[in-house]
Amino acid sequence: MNQMPEASFQIRISTRCSAIIAGVISSLVMLVGGCSQPPAVPIQQAIWVTRWDYKTQDDVEQCIQNVADGGFDTVIFQVRGNGTVFYRSQLEPWAEEFDHADPGFDPLAIACQEAARHGLAIHAWINAVPGWRGDTPPPVTTPPQHWNAHPDWFLHDSQQKRQPLQPNYYVALNPCLPTVRKHVADICSEIVEQYPVAGIHLDYIRFLESGVEIDYPRDPQSLARFTRQTGVADPEQDGEAWDRWRRDQVTEMVREIRVAVKLADRRALLTAAVYRTPEIAYQRVRQDWPRWLRLGLIDAVFPMQYDREVPRFEERVQECLHQARGYPVLMGLGTYLHPDPEVTLRQQQLALRLGCQGICHFAYSSFFSTHSTSVAEEPLRKERRNRILGSP
Repeated sequence: MNQMPEASFQIRISTRCSAIIAGVISSLVMLVGGCSQPPAVPIQQAIWVTRWDYKTQDDVEQCIQNVADGGFDTVIFQVRGNGTVFYRSQLEPWAEEFDHADPGFDPLAIACQEAARHGLAIHAWINAVPGWRGDTPPPVTTPPQHWNAHPDWFLHDSQQKRQPLQPNYYVALNPCLPTVRKHVADICSEIVEQYPVAGIHLDYIRFLESGVEIDYPRDPQSLARFTRQTGVADPEQDGEAWDRWRRDQVTEMVREIRVAVKLADRRALLTAAVYRTPEIAYQRVRQDWPRWLRLGLIDAVFPMQYDREVPRFEERVQECLHQARGYPVLMGLGTYLHPDPEVTLRQQQLALRLGCQGICHFAYSSFFSTHSTSVAEEPLRKERRNRILGSP
């Protein structure tokens, strides 16, 4: 007779403890964005505005005006290119497009102000791992650019030589280093804390393609961490473990950014421009974006499906959707590649019909003139506006 209440009490205690533990686990999962059902994101028609699309405050205001008039609901506004930025930062110097000096206005602040006035969502677009671009080193700046201040942050080969500067491409920061990951997460946190953005949009969140066959990174710190975490003494002993470990380091970078963004503003979204298909991303640049979705590390992906061919585009969209498993996909269209706007229209319609939540055009300059676009292409831009956006 006395055992029944005791058993009942034990069951109640056990149930209560389980509920508390479940609640704690749920809170921790939500902190990094995990959830059992993939929620939709409030984006349907987006456009990438690159850092080369604006130079003055008037340019920024006109960009946002044009995006609003074009019927877009979201602007992906680039504010970090290669270790330099387009907002007032305590962490990185002003961009070379502004001669590394304050231009007298804050592009991101103006963009946020204008986006709010026009009812647009704005996502701050950052290039995650690029450390510099071009074959000339950056000048001395305040704060100093990473090439000058943190040479150890860059990829190094087995001879301990830093990845050489390239004429028309980036040299990369090493995502296997905790200091690099923390810095990029701090950049994202700084933006979310200081500006009313709807989210952070990651680009180049991966290993970069290299013009030469060098198996980066081979610096002592990365190799020591690889051995400590895998038990493999040398990458040459187990190439599969080496690739998996490097892939995991990129995923860890996304995780750290996610935590930093959510701590700054739990409502802020984290999205990513990703390689056009999961298989190519996984093998070529060690970017496992379907896993990021399933782990709740990002809220949506934007596969950069830049293609002139409609049938191949359709096939690759289907592959992306299959691997995304119901999580939000906004298909990136290479609008700039299409001399015939009908191709863009067909791809847009296909993406939506196949199940993408929305689309994102690359890029703003495909539709609107900027200080860096060709006047000769204005008739094509006007035709695109008429055919795709339905506006003169």
